[in-house]
Amino acid sequence: LYRRLNDAEGKEELDALAAEMIDRFGALPAPTANLVKLLEIKQQAIAANIAKIDVGAAGTLVSFHNDDFADPAGLLAYVERLKGTARLRPDMKLVITRAWGDPQSRLNGLYQLTRGLSGIVARSGRQQAA
Repeated sequence: LYRRLNDAEGKEELDALAAEMIDRFGALPAPTANLVKLLEIKQQAIAANIAKIDVGAAGTLVSFHNDDFADPAGLLAYVERLKGTARLRPDMKLVITRAWGDPQSRLNGLYQLTRGLSGIVARSGRQQAA
């Protein structure tokens, strides 16, 4: 099952596998539910051309492959919507100055961040190869 989870392509496939596990074994234990959420984050990060995400006590640093983002104007608009909690450095690294304290908050925050960034790419219509 873990291999199938890792090989899943898209949220729908992950959701179907999670539903299958629930049918077979009952409610997902927290670590398994977190794994599913982490795999969703991974898929969204790939779609957004994210090379690396560093999460620390002071915030988060997002690096893009080849310092490139599919829709720079969309990224700037996204940063503007985050009203002071995000900024885009000249080297195309995104800095989020919001600290997510506990592990569950980090997971949820990263999910929202990667969902927002992958949504910008999807709306731009330009998928990038990592």
